[in-house]
Amino acid sequence: MNSNVGLFLHRWAKQDPERTGISDAGHDDVALSYVELDDRASLVAAHLLARGLGPRDRVAICTANGLEFVAAWFGAVYAGCATLPIAVHSTSREIAFRLEHAQCGALVTDSDRAGVARESAERAGTNPIVMQVEDAIEEARDGVAPVGVPPDAFAMLLYTSGTTGAAKCACVTHTSLGAHTRALVDQTIGLTQDDCVLGTLPLTHSYGIRSTLLVPFYAGASTVFVPKFSPRRTLELCNRHQVTWLPGVPTMFIAWANDDTVAPPTSLRWCMSAGAPLLEDVRLRAEERLHAPVRQAYGLTEANLTAINAPPDDAVPGSSGKPVAGVEVRIATESDAELPRGAHGEVLVRGPNVMAGYLDDRLATAHVMRGGWLHTGDIGFIDEDGRLTIVDRTKDLILRGGASIYPSEVESVLAEHPVVRDAAVVGQADDYYGEEVVAIVVADSHVSVEALDLWVRERLASYKAPRRYAFTDALPRSGSGKTLKRRLRDQLVSGEIETEELRPDRPAE
Repeated sequence: MNSNVGLFLHRWAKQDPERTGISDAGHDDVALSYVELDDRASLVAAHLLARGLGPRDRVAICTANGLEFVAAWFGAVYAGCATLPIAVHSTSREIAFRLEHAQCGALVTDSDRAGVARESAERAGTNPIVMQVEDAIEEARDGVAPVGVPPDAFAMLLYTSGTTGAAKCACVTHTSLGAHTRALVDQTIGLTQDDCVLGTLPLTHSYGIRSTLLVPFYAGASTVFVPKFSPRRTLELCNRHQVTWLPGVPTMFIAWANDDTVAPPTSLRWCMSAGAPLLEDVRLRAEERLHAPVRQAYGLTEANLTAINAPPDDAVPGSSGKPVAGVEVRIATESDAELPRGAHGEVLVRGPNVMAGYLDDRLATAHVMRGGWLHTGDIGFIDEDGRLTIVDRTKDLILRGGASIYPSEVESVLAEHPVVRDAAVVGQADDYYGEEVVAIVVADSHVSVEALDLWVRERLASYKAPRRYAFTDALPRSGSGKTLKRRLRDQLVSGEIETEELRPDRPAE
């Protein structure tokens, strides 16, 4: 049996070839049918195979949301390759790290990112092939159908931390991705061929690719892809295309709730928020603005979309709802003993949505997968009705607008600055992004926040750059030398540490 998830697209190209698969708002709303998308993917696959790439090889993809990404991702999957989506705002330093660490044989990109792609390949030192999607389609001969892959073959590789330190790459198999997608569509989300999804989440992240590409393609629905988020533009597209399902992150729902320039959508059945906690006030205001229920979901890169508070279940403030079909969730103590309903403890997950492990890191995999359960590092409880609520995180990551930012990555870049002697990066509550990145710096001589901002942005994607800086003579440390970040966060809240804020950073209207 062929486990290739490329069959999601290929199947509809055979069964209902003229059905619209996507509309690309980045290309004047051009619409492509399932058979047209299948043709493009099959030609990209043929090009990859002709260049000597195939099953077990790894192909990085760095393109904006839209037809180029769809053709590149499914093309690589058709060829049996593992895909490695890379955020479009990544610097050449970040891309080169992933190319080298994952030993990618190719980097597929678009014309807007061709320059940084070539620079990244040169920096990587592993000599990956760099190709643009349209060039691959034009140069290919006859297309190929999805090749057969074994059940344990990797379909997708997703990085969960940065370019320095202990980077981790979560590996997702074709079997896992297929089973989880089927469960989402058939038993939780309930998408059908009549649905239209708004694809404004980045396809280079697990939440975006699962909810706006794989889920609708399995269901035979259509997706309207938007290359860059704007509250006004996305609401206009919802009205124009009669969008019925809207997945997003809390910052998007804040922006939609605050935008009154466009008539509210009339076609939405319901909306889903994930990536960070959704405040009840935001949920209610967004529901009023969007004229549709807004529900919360929970997941992480290693186990995406674990639980969803989906209709027809009632909305429960703060709850992520019940586990997706086939997924098990339990709450445990530090010694992994299961806790009763209502008790707070670490959230453990087991099921088809869980990664196979971290790439080439058996020790980290064994640690996080102790006893056959993924240890999420999140603290939560399960109520009497089986609904999951997340109350805290034990991990040090910062959730900014639904994007995970690892402080160690930003700290390493700051430490490379010639006058920075020490640095700590923490998250601080923010009304719009949920959390904002704050850097507390110990410097040997004066340095402006603008100079540090430029330094970081030249080395990391802009969304990871601190928006607030504080300067101090020394960082608080424990007896073992570990930075006491909780104390720093408390000092920020109390005002004991004062910050300098850079220019406001909000999406364009």
